[in-house]
Amino acid sequence: MKPLHTIANATALVALFLLAASQVHAEMDAPSAACLAALSATPALAGELIYQGATFAQKPAGADPLFRYERRLTTTPAGLEAAHLTRDPAQKLVVAESAQFNAAYQLQRFTVQNQQLGYSGAVQVSSDGRQLRYTLNDNGVVSTAEETIDLPAVSGPSLFGFILAHGAELGAGKTIPVRFIVMKEKQTYGFDIRQESAAKGQVVYSITPSSWLIRPFLATMRATWDVGSKTWVRYEGRVPPMQTVAGKLVDLDARVDYTKVAATYR
Repeated sequence: MKPLHTIANATALVALFLLAASQVHAEMDAPSAACLAALSATPALAGELIYQGATFAQKPAGADPLFRYERRLTTTPAGLEAAHLTRDPAQKLVVAESAQFNAAYQLQRFTVQNQQLGYSGAVQVSSDGRQLRYTLNDNGVVSTAEETIDLPAVSGPSLFGFILAHGAELGAGKTIPVRFIVMKEKQTYGFDIRQESAAKGQVVYSITPSSWLIRPFLATMRATWDVGSKTWVRYEGRVPPMQTVAGKLVDLDARVDYTKVAATYR
C-alpha cells in the first residue's frame, strides 16, 4: 500500500491560535482535492482502521458530534504511516492529516489537506529530527520554509504514539518538551507533555503550551489512556476542524470520545 503523500502571528504567536474567522468556502489545489476525493470514497487506502472518534464542542456542549474522525494506519519501508480522516455531519471529508514515523514515533513526514480552509501542505523531517522543510499551498499561493529545532517534532497523528513511547519517563514525573507542527504557519510551537494523573485504570496526560503568551488563548489539552483496554478513550482540547458560527469558521475546542476498533493501538 502506498503512503498517502503519493496519493495525490498580544503577538504573532497568539494569532496562531486565534485564527481569523474564515469564510466557510475555500479553494483547494486540484491534487489535494483529488486526494480527499479518493480517501472519501475508499478510506481503506489509508490502511487499517484503528479507532473512531466523535468530536463534540466543549462550549456550548452539544448532544450531537460536530465531526467524526477515524485513525487508519499502514506500513511503510521506514516504519508506519497514520492518517486522521475527519468528516462533517454530511459525511464530507473536510480534513485529512497523515504522519510517517518510525517505531519510536520519531516523525519523518507530515502532510495535511484541509478543505475547510483551502490549504494543503507537507513537511519533511531530517533523519536527525532537527531540520524541517515545509511546502504550503494556501488557496493557490505556494510557499516554502525551513526550520531548525532542538526538540522532537510531533503532529496530530503522531502525538499519542509519542506519548506512549515515553510513558515510563512521564510516569516517573518527567516533563517532555516537544515542538508541535502547525502546517498553515509553516513552523512549530513548543508544548510540554506531562502525566497529570493515574487513577482507576486510566492515565491522563496534559499537553500545555510552553509559552506564557499562548497559554491564555489555548487551554491545556488532555488525553486519557485506558490501561486495561490499552486504548485512548478521550481527548479534550483544540482540534483541526473548525466549527461554523454565524456563517464563519471559528476555532473549535472539543471533547473527542474514542471507540476502539483494532486490538492494538498504533
